[in-house]
Amino acid sequence: MITKPIIPLYIVIPLLGIILVCYIISLVRRDSALWKKILGGLRIGLILFLAFMINLRPMDKRYNAEVEMKNLDVLFVVDTTISMWAEDYDGKNPRMEGVLKDTEYIIDELSGSNFGLIRFDNRSQILAPFTQDHETVKDAFSTISQPDVYYAKGSSLNKAYDDMKLLLESSSTKPERLTIVFFISDGEITDGSELMSFKELGPYVEAGAVLGYGTSKGGVMSTGSWGSHVRDPETNQDAISKIDEDNLKQVAADLDIDYINMKSTSNIKYLVDSIKSGSSLTIEKSDSVSYEDVYYMYAIPLVILLVLELVLFIRRGRI
Repeated sequence: MITKPIIPLYIVIPLLGIILVCYIISLVRRDSALWKKILGGLRIGLILFLAFMINLRPMDKRYNAEVEMKNLDVLFVVDTTISMWAEDYDGKNPRMEGVLKDTEYIIDELSGSNFGLIRFDNRSQILAPFTQDHETVKDAFSTISQPDVYYAKGSSLNKAYDDMKLLLESSSTKPERLTIVFFISDGEITDGSELMSFKELGPYVEAGAVLGYGTSKGGVMSTGSWGSHVRDPETNQDAISKIDEDNLKQVAADLDIDYINMKSTSNIKYLVDSIKSGSSLTIEKSDSVSYEDVYYMYAIPLVILLVLELVLFIRRGRI
């Protein structure tokens, strides 16, 4: 059993303690039989204990629980080069801020699917192979951070190819599953390479989209130091990163999926709704740990005691 307190314990414990002390003081001053004082103290003490346990929000772990699953393998391929922190998303926000918001929306909307995550900059890395554990994938997203300016060695969309092929081939071996790909980038290639063809991966992909972040005007990139931006070594001015939609549209065409310029999460709503409606549901054993609230074990006796106190209050005119 685990607990996830609703109100922090450092607030609840003093509060309940004050209530208990005040009630005990009123009992001591009350002109009544000792056994009535003891009984009243026990009742209030039990009520406060039950309230404390409910606030703790106790939960039981459930292993291999039967859950409703979608027949989808959803693969995120995310560009994490320094240009993805250029500040031209929804005004002057970093592009990655939009990426994290939009991918969380997709995960929540397609809950019940298997999710995988590949990130790429100077190299490609599988942060999460396909898994039913959505929290693991969200945690993997949370590890994505802006690379050091000295680590950045130019951008290339080609870096993700081999890891994409590995996971897509793995998904294709599962019967009656649909493979969805969200390829996320600003499309910039700055390492001198040519964009390779992704057509060989197209047959593995049933749906999805290439999601483009950035603007044609472009944005500057913070170095992490206060007010400091990445500099262009040729001009010694602030470096400007601009979206390259031609590259993104080429990847989308190769994979035979949509290209969407992401100015807002609402831009992918229609696609996510379409994917969701085209999926089927099955009851399967989950490979993740789930948690079930058991606070009701304490709520029922608490309600009974509160009703009893209400009756006594009506009869006596005091607690």
